[in-house]
Amino acid sequence: CAQGVSTLWGSFEIKNTRLVHKMLTQMAGRSLALNLDLFERTADEFEALPMYFLRFFGSSDVDEVLDAMEYAVYAYDVQHVILDNVQFMMSGQGRGYDKFERQDAALDKFRKFATAKNVHVTLVIHPRKEQDDTDLTLSSVFGTAKATQEADNVLILQRNRGDVKLDVRKNRYYVSLDANTIREGVQSNRADQIDPQSI
Repeated sequence: CAQGVSTLWGSFEIKNTRLVHKMLTQMAGRSLALNLDLFERTADEFEALPMYFLRFFGSSDVDEVLDAMEYAVYAYDVQHVILDNVQFMMSGQGRGYDKFERQDAALDKFRKFATAKNVHVTLVIHPRKEQDDTDLTLSSVFGTAKATQEADNVLILQRNRGDVKLDVRKNRYYVSLDANTIREGVQSNRADQIDPQSI
């Protein structure tokens, strides 16, 4: 979005007001609570970004979400859609194996939408529970294998013993897979890449 890519954000876990507050803090690089001038400057910069937000929250009908996505692509020339997260969007919509079938059907619809509209769709899917001291893998992604098979890219945020790294587990169009160590800023709420030599 900061590079001019028109982005639609669907947050099903965190209300938009709270999400925007966090984004403003990240953009400013520090807390805005006691700095009204910085808040106003940052808000003006943020407002200029080509970013739009879905009005859904919690469990939502996939077809209604797709209709809103289609409208945003048409009306605002959206090129990137972020849906955070699939489990919250589909919560309470199935029991047992039916839950996984519904998720697979939704993933299929999102994949077809991305192809038909020539947009990038980023889906956030939380991992299933794993041992704390073990890196997550493709099989750690909640649901069936379809979630990672359909994806062009799979990025996993690894949190292990205080270290945080962004792990590229799949990249369909580029062979190199890598993990970048990042540092989370307490005041900025940002994750910045750090040089592995400095660790």
